[in-house]
Amino acid sequence: MTVSHAPARTRRVRERREPAEPELLDGPGLTPEQTERALRGLERVNRLLLGYRPVVAAALPRLAAGPAAQRLVDLGTGSGDGAARVARAAARRGVRLTVVGIDRKLGHLAVGRRLGRRQLRVVADAAALPLRAGACDWSLSSLFFHHFDAAANLRVLDEMRRVATRGTIVVDLRPGRLPYGLARLLIPLVGACPVTRHDGPASVARAWPLDALRRLTAELPVAELRRRFPFRWSLVLVGSGGLSQPPAPHTRP
Repeated sequence: MTVSHAPARTRRVRERREPAEPELLDGPGLTPEQTERALRGLERVNRLLLGYRPVVAAALPRLAAGPAAQRLVDLGTGSGDGAARVARAAARRGVRLTVVGIDRKLGHLAVGRRLGRRQLRVVADAAALPLRAGACDWSLSSLFFHHFDAAANLRVLDEMRRVATRGTIVVDLRPGRLPYGLARLLIPLVGACPVTRHDGPASVARAWPLDALRRLTAELPVAELRRRFPFRWSLVLVGSGGLSQPPAPHTRP
């Protein structure tokens, strides 16, 4: 798809970090058993190291301020654990949330199904969502933004805004020596598998600092861009936007 404003903005945004080692979970080399073990390990890390807290904190006030029934699309959903946490928190505030989970890997969605996660699952590219404009109330991504460079993230944000009528919520890691060192130290201590022990620090190394994120989103309707505990940031864009028409149909990756 074409995003006419992307080149002008990406020229002004210096790449956020040196190229980092790729995450094993993103690659093609894992067996289904290794994939499930890694996704379960990531859930354990997020549960024990408070990784779900900033996602719920960013999303819940906005969901609670809306209607009693809402639809949320979760990009890079993996096993669906983060969106499931948000849905349970919303239910306690009287909001019934329907989750549409998007992931380019069928194996990740299959793990979520085996774990009983309640969501509609779609294999798709985050930069070309097979959803009509305004198909949901909110779009969400958690620990997904650091996978992409500036141009790709603008395309993804454009799609997130296109499909969501109320707004877009993004939560990801903050880089730095301290979070990197803690990831190397603490992730093995919670019993994570080798894939998760590798991917945790690799994710921190690829993370976007807030100053680069501010430059990247300078022309977008930012309602919130702030630090969140522990070592996260949250970005909220209000309203809908992006393309006025759905993208052309695309084949499954």
